[in-house]
Amino acid sequence: MKDIIIKNFSCSYEQKTIFQNFDITFEQGKINVVLGGSGVGKTTLLNAMASLKSYEGSIEGCEGGVSYIFQNDRLIPSISVYKNLDLILKAVVKDKRVRKEMIESTAEALEISDVLKSLPSEISGGQAQRASMARAFLFPSDVLLLDEPFKALDTSLKARLINKFVALQRQSKKTVVFVTHAIDECLLCADNYFVFAANPVEVVLKGSILSEKQERKLTDKNLEDTRNQLLKALSEC
Repeated sequence: MKDIIIKNFSCSYEQKTIFQNFDITFEQGKINVVLGGSGVGKTTLLNAMASLKSYEGSIEGCEGGVSYIFQNDRLIPSISVYKNLDLILKAVVKDKRVRKEMIESTAEALEISDVLKSLPSEISGGQAQRASMARAFLFPSDVLLLDEPFKALDTSLKARLINKFVALQRQSKKTVVFVTHAIDECLLCADNYFVFAANPVEVVLKGSILSEKQERKLTDKNLEDTRNQLLKALSEC
């Protein structure tokens, strides 16, 4: 596992230059949060890292493949949650019993054990998003990309799910790049944060949050300065 190093990155969308000779480094084994307004280029960067978008320049550190959690769950609707999770493991874990143990352990951590036999249409949106997260953590990759996966969730469910996400990331040691426009999500889970401004994209603020992630609360005094800095940077973008 190594840092993700992006150099001289240039990318366009519908003939508009989004990134031009852009450089950024995401620290290995950490949760790196990218904030910015809608349309700034956050998803474009993730898609390039996942080889879903063409670009110029270099991206190092994603050669072994990535896991990707989208805004919608993208579960296969015609098969059970269990089979959705088993499907991504079959190619790399041949022993059915080992796959079962891995799936059940991850499902228990995310509180979806009781819906493993259900179809995606039979479970709630929050359960589907947790199933999507389970799939991403089960997939054998060193890098995990998240594109605003908590956007449609209510506040209490979001906080619980972020806490579970943080616990799984610590266990897996995956390098995470997590894009959002929500400051609270950043404060709850980021090791490092970056604020993007557009035309073309540049990093206007970056920093680290050193407090223990699983013990953080949005009311913590030590997060106030970071919140204010993020608010100021985003308001000026």
